[in-house]
Amino acid sequence: MPRILPFSAILLLAATGLAAAQNFSPPPRPPVRIAPDDGSDAFVQAAESLIARRIDAQRRKFAPDAPRLAGNADLADIARRRSSDMAEGAPFAHEDAQGRFVAADLVRARFGPYGAIGENIMEMGSSRPFSPETFAQMAVDGWMKSPGHRKNILDPDYNSSGIGVAIENGTAYATQVFFGPPKHAARN
Repeated sequence: MPRILPFSAILLLAATGLAAAQNFSPPPRPPVRIAPDDGSDAFVQAAESLIARRIDAQRRKFAPDAPRLAGNADLADIARRRSSDMAEGAPFAHEDAQGRFVAADLVRARFGPYGAIGENIMEMGSSRPFSPETFAQMAVDGWMKSPGHRKNILDPDYNSSGIGVAIENGTAYATQVFFGPPKHAARN
């Protein structure tokens, strides 16, 4: 069974996102492990592409007035880093051991302190091999059935995103990082 976690925050100041992130605590649950039936690099590339296409389709269907989510290389790098970190033993959570919203810190470092930031994460293992298509379908279907994930996917405040997939010891991880520009310029 996949495990999925949403998180979103509109960050006007650095502390705003951190305060929201510190109140979230995912339930502990050991992952089920399985080897995908494709080579790791091919699996990752296919899964990322399929997830992006499925997310676009859901957004067009359920939020037709929202801007299209443009793919962003910086956000994809952040999403891949987040998935890789979890695959290598970091907690399956939005926060690090110090309670910081990791994706928000990484996004702010590249885009500045203002804007809307969200993150969806997912972990999947099975008793049988699974394909990138199955993984992408499970990720998007699971996210769309969860109110927090669905909100991130359909939120018109986001206009760009990046998707990252990582595999370790037969478990696949997906992260989607969302970003939207600030609605109002900061005033001193």
